[in-house]
Order: sequence, then C-alpha cells, then structure tokens
Amino acid sequence: MDFLLTLKKDKPIPILRDLAVLATDSKTGHEKIEFLKRKLDRLYNRLSFQQEELGNLDLKKAYSEASSGKLGTAGNLEDYVFSRINFSRYREIESAVFETFFLEGTADFSDSFFRKNFNLCVKEIHSLINESYEKAVQRYKLRNETPVILSVMRTLEVSLEASPLFTVEEIQSELDFLKDIAGANTKMPDGEILFLLLIFCLDNISIVHTDNMVTKLFKSPDGGLSGTFRPGDKPWTRTLL
Repeated sequence: MDFLLTLKKDKPIPILRDLAVLATDSKTGHEKIEFLKRKLDRLYNRLSFQQEELGNLDLKKAYSEASSGKLGTAGNLEDYVFSRINFSRYREIESAVFETFFLEGTADFSDSFFRKNFNLCVKEIHSLINESYEKAVQRYKLRNETPVILSVMRTLEVSLEASPLFTVEEIQSELDFLKDIAGANTKMPDGEILFLLLIFCLDNISIVHTDNMVTKLFKSPDGGLSGTFRPGDKPWTRTLL
C-alpha cells in the first residue's frame, strides 16, 4: 500500500490508489479518496437531478394535456416529461462539469448499455462527445448539435443504470499494469482479495458532497456494497456492488 502511494497520479491505477489511501489512513482516508469519490458524486448528482425533475412534475397538467390530445394520440406521462426537457442546457457546459461529469462519466456505464441505447461502445461515445464540443474560456460549447449527442448528454446526466462502483476485473487490470512495471517475476496480491478489502474499507464511511449532503456507505447482507444518498434530503438507497 505504501508503494502505491509513491506512484505518480498519472498512473492508471485509480482504484488501487484509493484503496491504499483508505487502508493506510482509517480515520480520514475517506476524505482523501479521489476516483471513487468522483464516481459517487456523479451518482449523487444524477439522483439529485431526477429528484428535482420529479418535484417539478405537474401530474394534473400532464393528465389534462393527455386527455385533451395535446400530447398526441399516444400521449402519456413519458411524452409529457420529454416535452419539458431543457436540451439547451447542453449547448454550453462549464469545463469542470464537462470533464469530470460527462467525459469521465462515460466510464460509469458499460459497453452493453451504450450499445443497447446508441449502438456505440464506451470509447465511441467518448469520442462523439469530444468531437461534438469545442473548448472556449472555462466552458465547452456544442458545435455540432444533433439528436444523438443531445440524447447521449441527457442519458449521462440522468441514467441510473450505471455499472458497479468497481469490479474485480478492473482491480485485476490495474494489478497487471503494476506487474508490467515491477517485472513478471514479482508476486502480486490476488484481485479478489483486494476487492473484498476495498469493500471492508468502504463499509460504514460517509461521503460529503459539494452541497454538504452526506452519503452513507455500508456493507450489504450479501457481502456487496450499498449506499444511502440524500438528494433533496430524501433518502435513496442504491446497490453499488
């Protein structure tokens, strides 16, 4: 663990680095993790956005518009919600939000998720976002507005079908990278053991988000990991592993 902390942060071992921080600092390590904290922040922001949208829905008005035919012959609640989506919010995005939430956030979802929804893999989605936006002063501006890119940005902002917080395979991939550095004869720890150790380190810790709301992580009865988020101070419990 000490060796992991000596490596530069540009090395592709973000999960193991967070594990090392947690394992070597049981008191304040949860305040110093970075990669997993950003993933939890993104999930919290998606929950917050959904909570806000649900709070703004006028179901009586939706029923009235559907009954009067304003939503079309197949008018329903989904049509009503879609008609009120503000896609203009994706025309200009603050740099920090664009880079950490949207670009990095593509990794929160699996290839199968993107293929099912857009017939594209994660790398292709990432490339599509990069090609569709140009960087201005402290902002990214949409230069190629299409239904596909707007749908992708909307999905990244609201979808709760994210992949697990981390996997054994991801940890093993980082271990393989370290083995290439240390040499083929170097004995490495087992990925599954580190996976379980990380769950143990995350059990019963609190993550504070930018709005000061607190997410409580806890080990599930089945040995996985869950978290209770509080967007709008309303509890949402999500399975993370």
